[in-house]
Amino acid sequence: MADQNSIDREAIKLQPFTPSGLLEQFNLPHKTIQFLRRHQHLIWLAVAAVLVLILAVAGMSTWRGYQEEKAASALDIALAAKEDKRHLLEAVIQDYGSTVSGLWARIELAFLEEKEGQRPQAMDRLAAINAKLAAGAPLKPLVLTKLAGLYENERQFDKAVALNTELAALGDSFAPAAYRALGRLNEQLGKKAEAVAMYEKYLELTVVQPGQAMADPVRDMVQSRLNQLKK
Repeated sequence: MADQNSIDREAIKLQPFTPSGLLEQFNLPHKTIQFLRRHQHLIWLAVAAVLVLILAVAGMSTWRGYQEEKAASALDIALAAKEDKRHLLEAVIQDYGSTVSGLWARIELAFLEEKEGQRPQAMDRLAAINAKLAAGAPLKPLVLTKLAGLYENERQFDKAVALNTELAALGDSFAPAAYRALGRLNEQLGKKAEAVAMYEKYLELTVVQPGQAMADPVRDMVQSRLNQLKK
């Protein structure tokens, strides 16, 4: 019995000691475990960098939301003001120019300038805004429509044609009004064939669907102009 115990102890002594850690518990390949332990410092640095980035993005998002709320509140105050509206709109632009409210403030300031008879300033401001807006921006149609109308009122027909052409390309929601304006503008420019083509596109896009009311004064007016041009 004593001999057996002696043999067992000797066998145990001869067995190599294998440390067991968390990585071994996942049954990872030995080479993988060695690689992870060899480069654990760099791995932890990478993990820390990712965590810092996540926290920074979350913090920036929270700060951005806070800024948007403050900007919206400042814009509401400016729009409701009976006096000193220009100063309040300029303050919104100065403090929150990169927000949606800042963009709205620029547009409202252009509208105010038009109302005050400062059309050149209003057109310059809207042209600068339009140049920075992407084609898919929600406020793009509003800016294009207003700016095109101002150019038309100032008899800058070529610029108005370019803007309405851009507006027509934005989709069916805006195309009918844009084609009607293009017909009117081409008439002003003496381009009869182009005016006819634009009016026909307008009528094509505004065909009365079954069940809709038949009376449409605007469509009747366009049809009348088209008839006159075709004589």
